[in-house]
Amino acid sequence: MPHTVIYNSELHLVESKLQGDMTLGEAEEIVTKIAKIAKEKDCRSIFIDFRNVSQKLSMWQIYELPNRLKNIFTSFGMKLSLYKRANVVAKDLDDYVFHENVMVNRGQNEKVFTDIDQAKEWLMETGAAQQSRLCANSAGDYLQEKRP
Repeated sequence: MPHTVIYNSELHLVESKLQGDMTLGEAEEIVTKIAKIAKEKDCRSIFIDFRNVSQKLSMWQIYELPNRLKNIFTSFGMKLSLYKRANVVAKDLDDYVFHENVMVNRGQNEKVFTDIDQAKEWLMETGAAQQSRLCANSAGDYLQEKRP
């Protein structure tokens, strides 16, 4: 699957652009590249352009994806719950909304958009607004608050 993963120093984002059919193995390969760059650049904002992707993941694979992503980030010594991901899509919106719900329900900070500018604006939210959505648990880790 053709893809790029770069660090955007102007916006302080890890950006990835994908095209073609996406399988679970390819998703894991791309997430590994994203995690590596995010760690190298100390960047917690991740932008992924899925507009030219046909997702070939089953519902079960989408359901298992949060654990796989968490394991990849953990292998780099990173806490996935501290990273914010915006996905921009053009098709298969229902699959991506399910994907977002699964991720959020597993404590990950991810949102699906159809507009690039809105996605990047959401990623750029910082300061008090971002901190107010995080709370420390008994182990001192920061987790996303439950949404009403």
